[in-house]
Amino acid sequence: MKKTTMKDIALRANVSVATVSYVLNRVGNQTIPEKTRNQIMQLAEELHYIPNLAARSLANRRTGLVGVLVNTSVNMPYWKLHSQFSFIRSLEQRLTAAGYHTLLYSLDAEKPSLDIIIERKLEAVFLIDVRDESFYSISRHFVEGIPLILIDSLIEDKLFKQVLFNYRSALGRIMPEDPSKVCLIMESYNNAQLARYIRDSLPLPDDAVFMVQNQEELDNILQGQRFQEAIIINEFMGSYAQKAGSFERLFVVCTCNCPQILGEQVQKITFSGDKAAAAFELMTDLLNRSNYAEQENNRIFVD
Repeated sequence: MKKTTMKDIALRANVSVATVSYVLNRVGNQTIPEKTRNQIMQLAEELHYIPNLAARSLANRRTGLVGVLVNTSVNMPYWKLHSQFSFIRSLEQRLTAAGYHTLLYSLDAEKPSLDIIIERKLEAVFLIDVRDESFYSISRHFVEGIPLILIDSLIEDKLFKQVLFNYRSALGRIMPEDPSKVCLIMESYNNAQLARYIRDSLPLPDDAVFMVQNQEELDNILQGQRFQEAIIINEFMGSYAQKAGSFERLFVVCTCNCPQILGEQVQKITFSGDKAAAAFELMTDLLNRSNYAEQENNRIFVD
């Protein structure tokens, strides 16, 4: 299939190639009627125009690079890896389809270093599961005008946009009648506010809430548990608990988009929304706003 060019759009719109270039590259110092701009943008979408990133970079000094920064730790458990991979893969597919290059970079959650990443000229940045105390040391490296979007993180700062699952809504749908029989098992998040948000979504005592950092901790919980029922966040942890047979009933909140790995007897709670799609749409919106910091809603909860 022949790739659509600016010349193709210009012929259809009956304008010059230069006019098409000005519109698609968002050059602001040209007087072009709004009707013509809308027509060009509509044709670009209909013809599935994919911009040449190298040419666009030379024209407006944009690189087409989007950074995805993942906070990692030594010996991350497989359930956390699956959760992050599911989101990153879906986001990367959307970025590629839109003509961006994705720069994936792992940060040490305890001592994040950005020496390499700050040398790149990024158009937007996604920051996944960041520690509360590390956030500002990371965010100060990105100049104003570069959207910094937090994923699976909560920060008390309206300047930064945050995308996460609506755990409160999901957990509210499954709380059993007798909380004394139930425990909550979830992965250990770097972001303490997110962990607290999830934990506070259920009326359970502290000794019924378990945040699991590794396989050994999960085994100890399953072997020494005293509860009849469990609510588990992450279907890979849920699948492991199901095979261990430690609980009479299991409720599993699926965060990896893999509910099929759970047995029929497990009550599965899935999210109808797409976290990666919400994050990508937010990035697109922020890049097209002159002052995105003025937006009132800084948190997007995906149901």
